[in-house]
Amino acid sequence: MISMMPVKKAIGIIPIILMYLFGGGGTAAPASPAPGTPAPQPLYQWETMTAQNKFAAEDGTELMYYSYQLLTLSVANLEELRSGEAAEAERNVENFNSKMTALLEKAMEVGRVMQEDAAQLYKESGTAGLPFYDETSASCCRTGDLLSVRVSGCSYAGGAHPSRCDSGYLFDLRSGQFIDPTQIADKPEEFRTGAAVLLVEKAEALEEYQPGYWSDYADIIARWNEGTVLFDEEGMLAVYSPYLLGPYAMGEVELRLGYDELAELIGPGGLERLGVEMPS
Repeated sequence: MISMMPVKKAIGIIPIILMYLFGGGGTAAPASPAPGTPAPQPLYQWETMTAQNKFAAEDGTELMYYSYQLLTLSVANLEELRSGEAAEAERNVENFNSKMTALLEKAMEVGRVMQEDAAQLYKESGTAGLPFYDETSASCCRTGDLLSVRVSGCSYAGGAHPSRCDSGYLFDLRSGQFIDPTQIADKPEEFRTGAAVLLVEKAEALEEYQPGYWSDYADIIARWNEGTVLFDEEGMLAVYSPYLLGPYAMGEVELRLGYDELAELIGPGGLERLGVEMPS
């Protein structure tokens, strides 16, 4: 058995927080409004929040690395807002960033555990199966009063192939809270059940996937609001990571519903919250 050499201290700087503009509301604050003009609205923008590290044995053998990129929210024109709007914007920033920071801290703890596992593997069997890695990236899209955050992860901790997983987080700028997707609708339960029917139909129309679905795929899809759900200018996207609907080789399954299909299920109030105007 090959003996384990002492593990070096972590290589790199961690975490590197609030780097590089990722997208969003822009950086230029508007001029003060003239008398009689509408009050300025918050200009939200999001930036990357990054943590990276590498771990190696004393002989230089790379054991494990991780790279995590999540998002933070800010307001470009906070000082120009009226007191009420400014307080609401600050609340949104605090609640959004609290969640993202917690996700980053959780990811870093996973990275620490994986590093310990990699060190143990090296102690027992040398370089077989190394290095381990854990990577996460995030993107954001604003639709009306809703921010849709997609977090995509890929990790390898031994075995035949890496693991991939997507997660979705919906932040409501009106309430200042992360919400269940059904909460955007005027009648949440009708939206949940109606969208489930449509999503199952979409899945069954994908002939290349149909032979490989698990036997309970329809039940899994019916709980769509518990998984990764995002909204953009085209409609709603439900993402099912590998192994959820079928074997790993199937990969991710993405099912999209357009606003023309969702309009009656979401209702006029929900469409207004999403900033969607349907043709009359």
